[in-house]
Amino acid sequence: MSENPRYYSIKEVAKITGIAPHILRYWETQFSFLRIQRDHSGRRIYSEKDMDRIKHIQKLLYEDGYKIHGVKKKIRGAYDKEKKTQQSSAEFLKKILRLLKEIEKCLP
Repeated sequence: MSENPRYYSIKEVAKITGIAPHILRYWETQFSFLRIQRDHSGRRIYSEKDMDRIKHIQKLLYEDGYKIHGVKKKIRGAYDKEKKTQQSSAEFLKKILRLLKEIEKCLP
């Protein structure tokens, strides 16, 4: 990863993605995970992560045919699934740790 991450203006994002700036601003109000930063002048600045999220929303809306509500549901479902996987992994690691402690007690 580079030391100086690249940030884009709303005009650059609009040009790269083909999405009008007013649509991008609307999406910010609809998708809570799109938390666009602002520079010292108050202008929106988009990170690479923001760009990836916007492209994902664009694909779901324009290619896959989802509506805004459907995109929210799909992304929330993916987030919940990822969270459950992380929780399962944490529980598994805790079990391993307990077993290792039991084994350690049995050692001379």
